[in-house]
Amino acid sequence: MNPDWHGIILDSPSPGAAWADIFSALHDLSTSCASPVTLHDATVVPDRLLAESAWELWEAFPAHAEKASDCLKSWTAEGSGKAVLILDALSLRELPILIGAAEARGIQPLRVKVTASECPSTTDHFAGSLGLPSRSALANNAKPGTWALFKGNCYTDVISLPFEDCAVPPSPNLLIWHSWLDDLIHLQHKLPDQIAGIAAATLQGDGFWHFVDRLRQGRNLVITSDHGYAVSKRFSSEVEDPDAIDILRKTFGASRSKAVSGPWKKPFMPPVVMTHHHQHMIMGQWKWKVQGGFPHVCHGGMSLLEVAVPFMEFSAR
Repeated sequence: MNPDWHGIILDSPSPGAAWADIFSALHDLSTSCASPVTLHDATVVPDRLLAESAWELWEAFPAHAEKASDCLKSWTAEGSGKAVLILDALSLRELPILIGAAEARGIQPLRVKVTASECPSTTDHFAGSLGLPSRSALANNAKPGTWALFKGNCYTDVISLPFEDCAVPPSPNLLIWHSWLDDLIHLQHKLPDQIAGIAAATLQGDGFWHFVDRLRQGRNLVITSDHGYAVSKRFSSEVEDPDAIDILRKTFGASRSKAVSGPWKKPFMPPVVMTHHHQHMIMGQWKWKVQGGFPHVCHGGMSLLEVAVPFMEFSAR
């Protein structure tokens, strides 16, 4: 599959239409790509177009891309008998694995689509969009009064146990935020190929799908994520100007976003950096030389595989 990225990105009549078409094309790509590397390679052209020619679409992303958080608010606003499983850091790389594993067990998703992370693409900003100070506020059903889903009427937890060991309480409405994949990326510092292998084995395994079956017992289930992730060693663009490298090192170090108090004032062209929610973020697959190098896997910036996340709905058992 080879989407018409120039037409989708450069000729779209509006930012909303552009992001809808971008996500539709990413859905088709991610469900047909044979490997995570192939999917990354397929995003090089659109990421470069967005970062180098149509960066105003990144500026429009917070207001015009359909967000996973908004979809969850709508889905949980009516009715009961629903469960949400947030797999922290689940990206489009894992979408075909989930679809294939479900179908192998005779489970057909009710719908599958691509939605957006928050801006920046971090756990804390996704938690904030749901009325939380942090992910940990949901642990042990201790959600605050600002909690935005299920009108507050649900059981919540944050867990990192192996899926086969995860308890499912007998509540009509549930939200479980599981940190397994995010932990694999940040705490265990695995290489991209290792992450891909472990993710595939876990998401195809009986432990995960027995857990899914328990969540689906009497409940429709949505599986989604707070953000995806980027593989920095495969980034397509490198900053080479010494002055620009010095500015980026001092501002970002080896990260993709940085909390700030004011706007970005450096005259880069293409701009490289955008600011939203008091955060500077790198747009596109840009990297620069930094002592120790970038983490192999990272997020917080604005590239397609960082900000695009699966949104899958399954029927109750």
